[in-house]
Amino acid sequence: MALRLFLSAALALLVMIGCPVTEPPGPSRAPLSVLAPMPAAVQVLPAPATDARPEAQPPQAKKPRRARQARRRASKPEPPPAPVVEVPEGLPLHRDLVAGRILGALSKETVVRAEPRPSARKLGFLRQGALVRREPQAAGHEGCPGGWYRVAPEGYVCVGKTATLDASHPLLQLTSRRPDRAAPLPYLYGRARFPTPPLYTRLPTAQQQALVELDLVAQQRRTRHFAAWDDAPIAEVPELLARGERVPRPFGYPVLERDFVSGSALPETGFAFLELYEHGGRRWGLTTDLSVVPLDRVEPVRASEFHGIQLSKETPLPVVFVRSKGAYLYRGDPRSSGLVIERPLGHREAVPITGTKLRLTQGTYLETRSGHWILDQHLVRIDPMLSKPRWADRGQSWIEVSILQQSLVAYRGEEPVYATLVSTGIGGLGDPKETQATIRGTFLIHTKHVTATMSNDEVGDEFDLRDVPYVQYFQDGYAFHAAYWHDAFGSPRSHGCINLSPADARWLFHFTGPAVPRAWHSALSLREGTLVYIHP
Repeated sequence: MALRLFLSAALALLVMIGCPVTEPPGPSRAPLSVLAPMPAAVQVLPAPATDARPEAQPPQAKKPRRARQARRRASKPEPPPAPVVEVPEGLPLHRDLVAGRILGALSKETVVRAEPRPSARKLGFLRQGALVRREPQAAGHEGCPGGWYRVAPEGYVCVGKTATLDASHPLLQLTSRRPDRAAPLPYLYGRARFPTPPLYTRLPTAQQQALVELDLVAQQRRTRHFAAWDDAPIAEVPELLARGERVPRPFGYPVLERDFVSGSALPETGFAFLELYEHGGRRWGLTTDLSVVPLDRVEPVRASEFHGIQLSKETPLPVVFVRSKGAYLYRGDPRSSGLVIERPLGHREAVPITGTKLRLTQGTYLETRSGHWILDQHLVRIDPMLSKPRWADRGQSWIEVSILQQSLVAYRGEEPVYATLVSTGIGGLGDPKETQATIRGTFLIHTKHVTATMSNDEVGDEFDLRDVPYVQYFQDGYAFHAAYWHDAFGSPRSHGCINLSPADARWLFHFTGPAVPRAWHSALSLREGTLVYIHP
């Protein structure tokens, strides 16, 4: 079995529509001891009232509630707070900056290798703008004239086109905003409106805008009162952009044919923004892949508020998720005094139950762990496992996914610790080779990205979703990941991957192995991956 799992992960070479693929990694590594380690592990805690953030970032203005939204929400019960992943604070970088012990990434995928040579196995990737601690001296120059430097917490990076020792490099200054790995969405996101936005390579002049956006006058008239981004945080325009210079191109990006624009977005395009600016009477967003986009052609993304439930000895399985929008929680004694409504239940609200049921003339009722009752209709019920799989004996963490129930349960050994609803492939239980169905079987998570782009150029199904959050590959192009473009969790929706709400994807990303060191963007490991079991 171990050999089969190893080979199934190592053969991750095919790309399924909608999911990118990353080269499989090698075995595990020894940690770097001479540098202060960057915390890689995270601790899962019960949800406090507010999220813990890993890095200090400018405060974002709160979204004002419109009266119509307030009235609609007033009739709904407040959902329980989402579980929060507590990310330990790393050591400050300023001492290393002063001492010249910092390495900066200049590529979308700056490779970290296990040994100081170009043929060594990959441990992970840094993204442009990332700063990591390094050894003061190069460990070698094989295939790398700039030298291989050991970085925290492990591995070696080649200084040259993809990495620099100059902390003042303009690309590092422009991409200093890092993904917030304690947030459901690690960046500020938007989706293309129609007509779709052009992708500028600098803050364009009025003449350049008129040359590219032939409908510019009509667009400005249409969006005169477009207030969707009014409460978004606006940063000061960087000096490089204010001077009208072109954004530096990270290594590996295609060469541009035109000086100030690289093309236009597809209708189904999602963006992740590093910063937002105001310039020339218009608002702009700098995307993570360093395009400058007019925000009046982009709709802000609001993350789904849905999330699963944290389980414990006090809150074990079974749990039900409410699939109806008109369900109620009842109190009283159904056998004597009768039942009265306690409160309405939210759509997809999780309710722990005892397993006791009572059949009455008006239907079957389930007893909740709070001593209330719920009508057994339009529910997704997740029960304790009937038979213990062999891997549960070893006490390892693992993930169970049911395609028919559209559910996911995370375990530590025999103990369930989290349950939620997901969206698997729209092909249902069909053949994944012939339909957009999710593959079934037992796998290992082998590659994890904080974010990754997913795109498709098939006619009639084109999309370009940038920086999909919390991507975890377990077989070929199949992965767990957050979906910021829909809120249909609990129903099949994907091209074959397993979609989670942003809050659930964040939780799962920090629960599973391999761990992604804090300054890194990706990690690869066959030996440290969490087991995944997918069944009907």
